[in-house]
Formats: sequence, structure tokens, C-alpha cells
Amino acid sequence: MSQSGRIIKAECLLVAVPFQSDAKPVWAFTSAPKNTFDTLFVRLETDTGLVGWGEAFSRTEDRSLKSLIETRILPLVIGEEARRIGQIKHKLEYGLQNFGRVGPTMYGISAIDIALWDIAGKAAGAPLVDLLGGPFADQVEVYASLLRYDSEEGVARAVTRAIAEGYRYIKLHEITYPEIAAGCEAARGQAAIMLDVNCPWSVSEALAMDAQLAGLDLLWLEEPVWPPDNFRGLARLRSEKRHQIAAGENAGSLQDFVAMADAGAIDIAQPDVAKTGGITELMKIAAFCEGSAIQFVPHCALFGPGQIATVHLNAAQRSVPLLERLYCDFEAEFYNGATLPTRGKLAVPTASGLGIEPDQTVLERFRVD
Repeated sequence: MSQSGRIIKAECLLVAVPFQSDAKPVWAFTSAPKNTFDTLFVRLETDTGLVGWGEAFSRTEDRSLKSLIETRILPLVIGEEARRIGQIKHKLEYGLQNFGRVGPTMYGISAIDIALWDIAGKAAGAPLVDLLGGPFADQVEVYASLLRYDSEEGVARAVTRAIAEGYRYIKLHEITYPEIAAGCEAARGQAAIMLDVNCPWSVSEALAMDAQLAGLDLLWLEEPVWPPDNFRGLARLRSEKRHQIAAGENAGSLQDFVAMADAGAIDIAQPDVAKTGGITELMKIAAFCEGSAIQFVPHCALFGPGQIATVHLNAAQRSVPLLERLYCDFEAEFYNGATLPTRGKLAVPTASGLGIEPDQTVLERFRVD
């Protein structure tokens, strides 16, 4: 009998933790976004006593997503052998294909995949990074991913504070030139600046902004074109050769990145482990990127198991990509501070599986029923 065992219990826990920030959330999926941040945990338990934790992308206390995962996806994994990660993933994707290859259904599948890898590591008595080929680094470099300030003073102040805390890479989410320029000026000579604008512009608007931003020495320009799957539009912008173009957090699978590469749309691929099929799919995407001369830099606006999984994934790459962390302070930490960067660095966990267990007290305190 496999040490991993068969799955006998599968459940979701939706947790929303307040955060402090002098900026506004970049996400605005309701008319009045709250200063809380969702983490949608998936917990799998096997008949050998092992527990695996996964995370589905979620925002704004998304009870509908929780219900979808609980009623449509989790029942399909009960009784499955936890070691059959690829087989389970294919079963879910093939069986649920009519309910979306990108979006909520894939978020749930991603969470299950992460949890299964956590179980696999625990069954093997090894950290996840060892199952992915072993670490190229014992710690990863973290970049501060700022919220949106909509003022030159606010963004400059945040950049200065992040630099003082040891960050040497900072991502802005501003969408107008004066604020972007202010952030770049505040970082001059001290930190590299990336810009993520979250798909606001038509191709013509993006071309105009691309030219205006050319003198700011951005490390990359992320998701400049609406909609995010307008790969021809991204390719048109990339052909100007003013910026490295990054995209992919809204992708659902390896095939989306193949399509981006075929279109010549990106320099940097940014799959999200909690959106794009989990660890299994991101390892495929990483290999594809290596063979296609595309940088692999996963998106990570996550603070639960998805964040920890991304740490392991990044450490297993020879390039050791930068790790994204949203720049805000939470009322409580799921892992008692173990995932807080120190001088812009975060250690790769060495215990088995993901290597860190969430604090049950915090989960219960902020749980959304």
C-alpha cells in the first residue's frame, strides 16, 4: 500500500485576513473592495493520516468559488490514490472541461494539485523542492509588489520604505505616467522597478504608453493590453523592443503559453500556481520556457500554500526566479512569520512536503463561513 494512501476527506476553508496599507487594492471585483485578502485553502486527508494543503486563487470573500469547489470538484477526488497526481489532474481537467479551462474550475484543480504534492513530499519525508529536482538555492530573492497609490507622493513613499526594508526589486501597479515616474525616481540607483498595469489599454493606447515609458529603465512591462489573451496585441507591442513584455497570470495551462510563444508575445512567462493547474502544470511550463528562450517568473499574489509552493518551484529552477510578494501588512500571519522576507530574501522550507503548516488558530479566527 502506498504511504500516501487514499483520499478520504476533502474540504475548503475560506479565510479573509485584514491588512494595513495606505494604498488601495489592485483588485476591485466588487463596487467597494475591502482591505481584506482571501486565502482559499483546500485540505486533503488520506487514510494513512497524511494531510495536504492547497490554495485556489480567490478574492473578496468568494463564497461562490468555495461552493463550486466543494460541490463540483472535491467529490471527484474522494477514494483516489493520492500518489497518482498526474492521473487525478487529468481526470479533473478532462471531466470538467466544459466548465472552464481558465478561471474558477481551474483554480480548484490547481489547489488539489498543490495539496497532492504536499502529501507526496510528506510521504517521501522530503521537502517539495527535492521532489522537483532539488534546490539551486537555499533562499529566494523577493520583490515587493506594491498596491496602487494613485499619487506621486504615495508611490515614492512606498518605494523608499520598501528599499529601507531590504528589497532590491519593486513592482509598481500605477497606470499613469507621473506616478510611475515618481516610483522610478525614488528607486534610482537602489532598486530595479517593474511595472504591472493589469491589462488596461487597447493596443494603440499601449503603444503610446510604451513609448512614453521608454526612458524609465523598467525591468519589465506586465500585462499592458486588454484583453489578457490578446496575444497578437502583446506581440505588436513587443516588436517595438522598448521593454521586456511579461504576462501569463491569467493563463490556464501550458497550451496558453505555447500560444503566447507562437505569437511572439512575451519575454517573461508568469503562470500562477493557484490559477494555472498547480505544481504539475508549472513544471511543464518551466520546461517549455527553458526550451523557448522565455524567462520563467511565476506570478504569486498569494499568502497560503500557493505562496510556499512557489518558493519551492522557484528554488528548483536553475535561474531561481524572483518571488513576488504583495506589499502590505496583515493583522495575522498564517505561518507565524515563517513566510515574511528578511532583507528581501525568503528561506526555502526544508521540512517534508510544503514544509510549513498553517496556524489553525489563525484559520479559525478569520474563517468566512
